[in-house]
Amino acid sequence: MALSIALALALALLLAGHFLSQLAGKRHQQHLNELQAALLQRAIDLLQNLQKHRGLGAQQDLPSTSQRNALARQLDQLWLNWPGPSLGLAPLQQDWPRLRRNPADFAAHCQVIDGLLAVIATLETRLHQAGNAHLEGIAQACHGLENLARLRGLSVRSANYSQCPPNLKQQIQQLCLQLEQSPVGASLQQVLQRLEHELIDSHDVRLAPHECFALLTPLIDEYAQHLRAPLQATFAARAPAQQP
Repeated sequence: MALSIALALALALLLAGHFLSQLAGKRHQQHLNELQAALLQRAIDLLQNLQKHRGLGAQQDLPSTSQRNALARQLDQLWLNWPGPSLGLAPLQQDWPRLRRNPADFAAHCQVIDGLLAVIATLETRLHQAGNAHLEGIAQACHGLENLARLRGLSVRSANYSQCPPNLKQQIQQLCLQLEQSPVGASLQQVLQRLEHELIDSHDVRLAPHECFALLTPLIDEYAQHLRAPLQATFAARAPAQQP
C-alpha cells in the first residue's frame, strides 16, 4: 500500500515537473518573441532615421544641419543598449559614433544600413517561424524603402554639383530602373521624371540639395508607414492580453 502511494506521488511529481517545464518554456518563447518583435520595430526606426541622417549629410545649410543634429540625438537613444550580440545579431551600435562624426560619409552609412537590413531579415525569419506569418515580406519591403532612400541620398549629393557627376549619375539611373520595374504610383513616377529632367540629364542641375531631399521624403515616409502596418497590428493584438 505504502509503495503504491509512493509511486503515485512520484508519478504526480514527475507530471507536475513536466507541466511546469513546458509552461516555463512557452513563457520563455513568448517573452523572446515579444523581445524580437520590439527589436524589429526598433531596427526599422533605426533604418529610417539613419537613412534620413545620410540624406542630410551632404547638406550644409543651417536648417538641414539643425535637423541632422536633432536626428543624431534620436539615434543616440535608439542605439542605446542595442541587444544585438545577446540575440546573436551584429553589434552595429559600435559603428554609430563614426557616422555621427562624419555625417557626409555616404558609403559608411550604406554599410551600416545593409547590416540593419540583414538584422531585419533575421528577425522576420525568427518571428515567422514562431507563428507570425503576417510579418512575412517586411524585410523585402525594407529593401524597397532603402532603394528610395538611397536615391534621395545620391540625388542630394549630385545637386551639390553644377552637373550630375558620371559615377553618381550611373548609380541614380540604376536605382530609377529598379524602382520603375516595381509597381510605381503616379507620385513616384512624377518624381522620377523630374529628377531625370532637372538633375540626371540636365546640362545644368536645376535642383538644390534641400529640394531633392524634400522631393523624395514624403514618398519615403508614406512607404515606411505602410510597411510598419503589420508590426503595429502585432503589438495592438497583444496589448489587451497585457492589461491587468
